[in-house]
Amino acid sequence: MKRTLYIAAVLAVGLLTACNKDWTPESGPDQTDEITVRFSKAPMHTLRTKADSIDANEEDDTIDRLDVYVYDNKDTVLVNHHVFTDASGVDLSSIDVKYYDVSGTTLYFFALANLDEATANYLAGLSRTRICTYYGGLIPLEAGNFRAHKPIMGGAVTGSLGKSSYNYSDTGNRELTLVLYRYLARFEIEKITADFSSSELMNSDVIVKGIVWTNVANALRPLMYFPGSNYAESPGPVWGSRSTYYSNTEFGNLEYADGYHYYQANENHHGWVSLQENYNLSGWGATGTLAADFPYIYNNNYQLAKGVINVDAPGYMATATSHFFTGEEGRVCSSTNSSQAHVFNANKVFYIYPIGRNSYGSYMCTEFNGQDDTIKMVIVVEINGETYYYPYRVMYVQPNSIYKVHNITLKGIGSEYSNFYLKKYGASLSAIEINGWNELEVDNIDMGYKDYGGTEIY
Repeated sequence: MKRTLYIAAVLAVGLLTACNKDWTPESGPDQTDEITVRFSKAPMHTLRTKADSIDANEEDDTIDRLDVYVYDNKDTVLVNHHVFTDASGVDLSSIDVKYYDVSGTTLYFFALANLDEATANYLAGLSRTRICTYYGGLIPLEAGNFRAHKPIMGGAVTGSLGKSSYNYSDTGNRELTLVLYRYLARFEIEKITADFSSSELMNSDVIVKGIVWTNVANALRPLMYFPGSNYAESPGPVWGSRSTYYSNTEFGNLEYADGYHYYQANENHHGWVSLQENYNLSGWGATGTLAADFPYIYNNNYQLAKGVINVDAPGYMATATSHFFTGEEGRVCSSTNSSQAHVFNANKVFYIYPIGRNSYGSYMCTEFNGQDDTIKMVIVVEINGETYYYPYRVMYVQPNSIYKVHNITLKGIGSEYSNFYLKKYGASLSAIEINGWNELEVDNIDMGYKDYGGTEIY
């Protein structure tokens, strides 16, 4: 059986590689059925109802490499692997991929943007089955796959050739659109406000020293399940399963228009996978720099001692997940200045690749061993020369989303631990609540607990 590939418009400054360089634009006399694949990017999920003062001109849209993996319904191995590169940005509108084949053939297209070359070639060596496996199908983010404003994007689409497909009755030709979705989430933190119930604290020296996203993913599973011939609706295959149910502890308590929330392709970081360990892809054919031990998470603060915060993410991952303020920059309360504004305009942007976990402990713990290792947003605050932490558990974050956190309010003394709050005096403590959400826009997050009696926690 002969297949032909036709690229109608090659990128001006691009590179195309294919496994079969002998293919020509012409189809055979009995192979008139055609599949055309075009590419686009999904918009970020966000509200733009007000002026955005945080990096207003910054766009996380650049694609300098696009890998397209093609499979068919006859074999589980890769049919072809196409690569488009352009350092100034791949023009998706100029790509027009055509496949010709006989009626009845089903083709599966899976695309990933902004991969490291070694990672892209490693994935090309996996079968249709193995690329969906939990360990084999992982992408090490630190291996050149967590880059400034070039997030990994993924998409999938499926089409069957010919009128024999019951999905189509009009023509043997198909035109498919493969939409690329960003796997990461963006968080815009506008300001931090002190509103302690204790006047003594309001008249103390309180300085915000930093904002750190801890226990952040270093592994991305880009394809949880392979799209079937009748279902390739993105972002389903690339984001995993979807559900109308989420617990009220979901970060943002979002309500999408279609009523669905997505689990991430990373959802198989189950409780039975310890994020305190490493993973290694050499058993699935990885070589070179990819045949190494990679930690599941960075900025790992699980079960650290009092007064310690670990920030060890490498490269751009470090600047994307942490920021520390210097000197008086983060001051919100003063013992000598009664006119202190009690508001710190942080105006910082952070990025994480979400981890879906189906096994949670409680970050408010009666004992040290009861803590979990879920992603936390941690505010580091110095109060009268002592360091306290305000960890906030970030659960069920939706990828391809911008979260606008307008304000974080410090309501009480923070925790001595960077990963959890320790319950005090055996009191009955309520869960942290998020108030005033408007879709993805967070009006306020109250953080901290009263350090007496243990009767309230925020």
